Amino acid sequence: MRRVREIPDPPFAGWTPPEYHVDGDGKVVGAQPGPHHNWGRFGGLDQLGTANHLTPERVVAAAALVRTGKRFSLALPIGPPTPGGYRAEPLHFYKFAAGDGVLGSGLGGARYQGSDDYVVMALQASTQLDGFGHIGADHTLYNGYWAGLVTAAGGARRLGVHHLARHGIVGRAVLLDIARHLGVEHCEPGFPVGPDELDGAARAQGVDVHAGDIVLVRTGHLGWKSVLPAGAPEAASRSEPGISTRAIPWLHDRDAAMIATDTAACSVVPPEPGDEFLTWHVAALRDLGLLVGELFDLDELAADCAADGQWEGLFVAAPMPIVGASGSPLNPIVVK
Repeated sequence: MRRVREIPDPPFAGWTPPEYHVDGDGKVVGAQPGPHHNWGRFGGLDQLGTANHLTPERVVAAAALVRTGKRFSLALPIGPPTPGGYRAEPLHFYKFAAGDGVLGSGLGGARYQGSDDYVVMALQASTQLDGFGHIGADHTLYNGYWAGLVTAAGGARRLGVHHLARHGIVGRAVLLDIARHLGVEHCEPGFPVGPDELDGAARAQGVDVHAGDIVLVRTGHLGWKSVLPAGAPEAASRSEPGISTRAIPWLHDRDAAMIATDTAACSVVPPEPGDEFLTWHVAALRDLGLLVGELFDLDELAADCAADGQWEGLFVAAPMPIVGASGSPLNPIVVK
């Protein structure tokens, strides 16, 4: 008699309960951030991070940048494979469709036809915003909140992305075209964008980064990935250019409200020597409470900025108000 073969149990290293206390606000008592941080800056219970820099006065000033009314969506289409993406592709299906009624089934018929469809997707599978529940370290998230408040059963009981959806992300966008500044079609995978590259592009373009700005960094990576032939080795590679951990003080000193790139991780992959894979995200999300955008399609906007010499505009994006989520799809719009 044949039996199902025995499968050994996975190893378990044991577990020691943590020696810290979590108070009634969900904060780890005595927790310490990294050297560059915004913990407590906007209040001990703040859950908005650098979105606090998007003041009404700065929104008004950003609106004054609109001169032509030209609008640029920075979102990837949801449906085709995501260039450089590594999460499962979204599933799009119909409960009923207009064509069914025409063919004699489904809703309607000769006079009325209707469609109703669904999408099942990872919230960070396409152009998206990282929520503050996305990455932490040492059991802590932004502003000292306990990482244990984000669970598969309950979602993010603090730092849910729905808090960022209340007012949206509206302000002055500044595009820094690193690839164009370096004279290349795209930055090579693994190329780190640090303070020198950011400052160099800004000087070349004659633009300054101000407090409350949404900093858009183009490496050309997304456009390059999107035209790679199927089966090309580079198409499946996770390596990509991105923001260096050395740029964290640069972003902090300028009180940037948001950083977004045309890459899947925003940070450089693989990380620079001395960093681990999530070092940059811990410094950005946990310590600064920095709004982080990924998979932004910046090529069309960059071409227009190069043509008219205007590298700034009004930025508008609305995270989805998904209660307790740790990220959200975005359709960011820049108006010039």
